[in-house]
Amino acid sequence: MTSIKSGARRLHIAILAALALCPAAGAETLTYGVDVGIGETDNVTLVPTDKVSQTIAVTDLDFAVKQQTRLLDLAATGNFSYLDYLQNAYGTQLIGRFDGTAHVSLIPERLTWVVQDDFGQSALDPFTPTTPANLENVNYLSTGPDLALRLGGTGFVNFSARAARAQYETSPFNSNRLLGNLAAGLQLTANSSVSLNGDTERVMFTNTVVNTDFDRTNAFVRYQVQGARTDLSADLGATTISQGGASTSGGLGRVQLSRKVSTAATLTLSAGRVLTDASTSFSNLQSGATGVVGTAPAAQTSNSYTSNYATAEWQYKHNRTTIAVSGRWEKDVYGGEPALDYTRGGVELRVERILTHALSAQLVGHFYKTNYENVVVTGANGSSDYNDGSIGAALAWRHGRGLEVRLRCEHSSRVATGFENGYSENRAYLTVGYRPSPTQPSVVQPDEAPGA
Repeated sequence: MTSIKSGARRLHIAILAALALCPAAGAETLTYGVDVGIGETDNVTLVPTDKVSQTIAVTDLDFAVKQQTRLLDLAATGNFSYLDYLQNAYGTQLIGRFDGTAHVSLIPERLTWVVQDDFGQSALDPFTPTTPANLENVNYLSTGPDLALRLGGTGFVNFSARAARAQYETSPFNSNRLLGNLAAGLQLTANSSVSLNGDTERVMFTNTVVNTDFDRTNAFVRYQVQGARTDLSADLGATTISQGGASTSGGLGRVQLSRKVSTAATLTLSAGRVLTDASTSFSNLQSGATGVVGTAPAAQTSNSYTSNYATAEWQYKHNRTTIAVSGRWEKDVYGGEPALDYTRGGVELRVERILTHALSAQLVGHFYKTNYENVVVTGANGSSDYNDGSIGAALAWRHGRGLEVRLRCEHSSRVATGFENGYSENRAYLTVGYRPSPTQPSVVQPDEAPGA
């Protein structure tokens, strides 16, 4: 059974990658790379004592493709690693993230069919490190039509409908979903609009013993403006959730501001308060400064929760240098289940420099603090209050049109409350690959390996 599930996962990833790369011939932008190599870690099980070293054979694939024509608008990114633990600390493992959206125009500028898929990993236990034994695959697939109608010179009505499937490898939270959205508004200027929006979602679980179906409805006003250097989007409204004969309401607010502060630098700010659930949150995961969407938080329940968040990111790119710094704070509150409430905040950093025509370097790091304030965890290497940090560097040498040799080294650690909790790990990879993108930085993001 294990080999069947493993084979199915590999086939799923191969299909997603093939779909993303199919339109490459006509793509407006396309970057991709593949490499193979060997790695070494001094603490593969991420424990505080009795550390176990391991040699790892690795195969990496990453790609990003965008295509926009009159009939097709496609955007897809993928970053995958296949890991083989040569001393058999764990079985072979395929990890990574895929996010892809395709808009197929049925009636140009009026009716569009949309397909979106998000695939990656989520932790199983939020209190212990994310080793291969503490990960599961998650996939969120949705599809349906978008209809856009114009009313006079400035009025518009937009409608969308989706059928979706959330699939978990281990957790009993599989669900089918029906979603609908209606927006009616006015185009205030060529670059600004205001609209009244209504969303509705019906969530139906496969396992109704541990889950209860629910309905979620949002109503909000949206204001959007796109300027020469500034983009702003703001939502204000309320959300109602009906589940098991009870109804819960709460405020909804979202704001995002992007400002091009110079020709080389961009600042993006966002904040909000929303009622969401684990599957929706997984589909909407965004990367920070490192550019990698990492492991999603553990889905401990299928119930909705209130998420309060604030983010900031500054990016600078000029000539041969790229710098990105981001911060995120989030507090999730589960009504009636205080043991699941947690607060998480941290920062990410990425610096890239093209040293010569053949040599480039990269420095990446992150630090996050997580606190489940209503839980006390006992047991080895488990904690409800912990700090995760990582710092890594990479050096890449390119030759010819695509040959690339990379050396990547990383130190990661967890400092946690409790006796002998936490861990530290050093990991290094040497890989040889093909990356035929001379206009892109030759050092790619570090592997999304366990413990990273």
